Amino acid sequence: MAIETDAMTGNNTWAVKQLRDDTPPGWRDFAIALQRLCQQLLPDARAGLPHTPLTQEMAAKRLLTNSSSLSRFLSARTVPMPDFTERLYKEACADAGGEGSIGIGLPDLRKLRLQAEAERRCASCSIRQVRTKPSQQAEEEDRALLLRERQEVKKLRAAVADLKESRAGLRARLAVRASSTLLPVPRRRGDRQQLANDKAAVRQLASRAQDVHAADSPTAALIMLRQTTEALSPLEMAGLLLLLRKQNQDDLADGLIHIYGRDQDVHEVMHAALSLHEQGAVDDAGELMRAAVT
Repeated sequence: MAIETDAMTGNNTWAVKQLRDDTPPGWRDFAIALQRLCQQLLPDARAGLPHTPLTQEMAAKRLLTNSSSLSRFLSARTVPMPDFTERLYKEACADAGGEGSIGIGLPDLRKLRLQAEAERRCASCSIRQVRTKPSQQAEEEDRALLLRERQEVKKLRAAVADLKESRAGLRARLAVRASSTLLPVPRRRGDRQQLANDKAAVRQLASRAQDVHAADSPTAALIMLRQTTEALSPLEMAGLLLLLRKQNQDDLADGLIHIYGRDQDVHEVMHAALSLHEQGAVDDAGELMRAAVT
């Protein structure tokens, strides 16, 4: 179901984003569909601004997200969650006067989102699908890429083991300290040297994930993040997410939010979201909670 950018019209010019040449076809169609829906949005009369042009920031607030995330959705940098897709479709239909004016049905939009999500998980799948006779050079490149990914996974597992060992040692020391006194003590203030080691480990993981992603290996980077969440505490996860944002690694940060919110216990997710909220990352805290309940 191809969607052409030439057919798009509307006053919200901010919704038209330049897509990368290597964007997979299904993801491209989905991003263009989102752009067209955003162009249907009208100034928010409910906020008392019927004559004020709708900005990207205003639209993001109306769609319960933030301007940065909305931009990544529209430019095929990140695949939004299903609830955002349905919310945008509902708002666009309301402003356009019905589904007949939208140009795409909700079932088709859902199918596009699923296709985009599948292509996001395997960034090289679309390239492999269009190859009819893979060259020897291409096959060698694939083998080299697989070898690098396996090496990174091995390094990650070693880092995760180090984190688990350091945490076990800290807990053992805290248990000994608690059993040796009858006076009440504050809840885990932490050993300074151990906390410094944990922070250094988080920085190392963030740097390693960034290097893998920069080497055009998004699959390995996501594997690293998925393995890492098994060892990180909520506070460490929040620290890693903030560090990725600081390094402008938004793709990795978004992937970490989805993985942690989906795979971890809801209580762990709530603690991580609270830590993000306390450190001013309100949007990421909300996205993390939405990922946990979706």
